[in-house]
Amino acid sequence: MNPDDAIAVQFHRSKADILKLSHGWEVLDAAHVMMAHPKPYDFTLHSSRHCVVLLNCYRRDGETNLDGLLRSTIKDNRGKLTFIPAGCRLRGWAQPGSSAMAFTAAYLDPKLCSSLDAGGQQLYPIMHFEHPFLTQMMLRLERILAHPENYSRVYVESFSVVMLSEIMSFQAAHRLRDGRVDATRHQKGGLANWQCKAVCDYIDANLHQDISLVELAAILRLSPYHFCRAFKHALGVPPHRYQMDRRITWARTLLADHSLSITEVANIIGYGSVSRFSALFRRFTGHSPRVFRRQLI
Repeated sequence: MNPDDAIAVQFHRSKADILKLSHGWEVLDAAHVMMAHPKPYDFTLHSSRHCVVLLNCYRRDGETNLDGLLRSTIKDNRGKLTFIPAGCRLRGWAQPGSSAMAFTAAYLDPKLCSSLDAGGQQLYPIMHFEHPFLTQMMLRLERILAHPENYSRVYVESFSVVMLSEIMSFQAAHRLRDGRVDATRHQKGGLANWQCKAVCDYIDANLHQDISLVELAAILRLSPYHFCRAFKHALGVPPHRYQMDRRITWARTLLADHSLSITEVANIIGYGSVSRFSALFRRFTGHSPRVFRRQLI
């Protein structure tokens, strides 16, 4: 992750012990930061990416300034979200309480907006708001950061598209309520049979590859956002889940061939890491590849 695109924390006097998990993908950079014994600090952000932050902290004193919004001196920020569009400046300071302080930040590529058919919607900053679904996504992101190797490219891209679309929908609804827009668009429905066949055939022909969401959506000339929704409506699962289902089905067939080692099976279906393959296989089948193979004898 580019340090210039991440939230910078500067301590006033002594440095605090920080636990940090971070990982970067093409469309998403993310970090989870925790301080068990926080010290007074300043924080700043001026990122080229859109940023969603889930806060879990309480401050005895402090303030937060975000371009275009009034200064906030809210003390209890536990479970609060903040959204900072690309190019906006966030700055502030905090005199923390005695409890641990943590935050999770998702830095989203602004290019995702062009794939959401947003009709030129301009994003604006929001400070210290609540959104149950986004909160659950940010908590899910913490688990992803703990084991990023277990998540495919198409999963991360789908996750990022959904997160940004939720922000855009939330803002569109507020603008509608305030009378600043006339209507919002909502696309429903699934895929035609020929569309399902075209996409599923492509996934089956490329199970050994880490297919991107953009790549799949392009087959049907849909935006990634609408493709995700239509695919799940038609098949009952999102694209990344379908791809994993198909990979595990293929793996079962390959494991029946005892001339192939488990490492070879993992490589054939596109997992360079045997541990990652084994973890996913166990999640889907309830057994490790080795136990599954023994049961076939």
